[in-house]
Amino acid sequence: MPDLPLGTVIAFHFDRWDVDEQIAIVHDAGLGRIQVYRNYVRGVTAEHIRGILDGAGLVPDSLHGYIDLEMFDGPPFDLSAEDAATREAALAIAQNEAEYARALGCRDIILHPVGPGDTQDDPFRADNLADSAEKLARVAEKADVRFLIENMPPPMFGHDARLLRCILDATDSPHLGLAYDAGHANIAKDPVGTVQAMGPRLWGVHLHDNDGAEDGHYLPGMGTIPFEDVARALAEVAFSGTFMMEIYRDTWEVRRDLTPERLAYIERLRRIASGLKP
Repeated sequence: MPDLPLGTVIAFHFDRWDVDEQIAIVHDAGLGRIQVYRNYVRGVTAEHIRGILDGAGLVPDSLHGYIDLEMFDGPPFDLSAEDAATREAALAIAQNEAEYARALGCRDIILHPVGPGDTQDDPFRADNLADSAEKLARVAEKADVRFLIENMPPPMFGHDARLLRCILDATDSPHLGLAYDAGHANIAKDPVGTVQAMGPRLWGVHLHDNDGAEDGHYLPGMGTIPFEDVARALAEVAFSGTFMMEIYRDTWEVRRDLTPERLAYIERLRRIASGLKP
């Protein structure tokens, strides 16, 4: 079993988060690998972010791809949309993300399979995501990156990890995998089973906690997720990626909550997930 590296997501150039303070927190906590999430409106370049990370001695681990959010006022991103034009637009965005990741110096890109809203009962989505997956695989192979499809919370399409794996297994590309979001899985009432369902297709994780109802993005141990069981499941499926925190809280909250005791708990989880004695 691998000794999993520890990392976290940093959100770059949003008013809510102070990048310098986030980097100071990350540095002090020993979270050496960074998944980049950037403000698309401000158009920050990969070279700029790479310079910030290099200066702080941090490693660009992966890229959280474009999300269709109201604050961006940008195009929709929906790989399982009913109309082909919307899916093609999403694939074009994915192509841009592949180029951005290469400039950043990382391989993995997290993508959502659907846009926001109550989409779980749309009958066309599984087939349309399968169609997009075939095309995503070709984009990823050409750029030498990997796209990781993230499980979503209900009532969104994509909360069924078994279905997502079935779609990617059918595509059978070494450039397409799955990303486990612990908070989303907890809202779907299956935080452990989701890991097990993803199995060998599980190449990335977003580890954060919540109350099972709202996606609070708390530190592990502050909500209702049975994280030691999740960590054991990660070891069982031989997960070999980065043990990645995804904590979208105000910077002062993260500084307050990331106590030595909390860090020790996260390290315990990381060791369990690595197949080591906690």
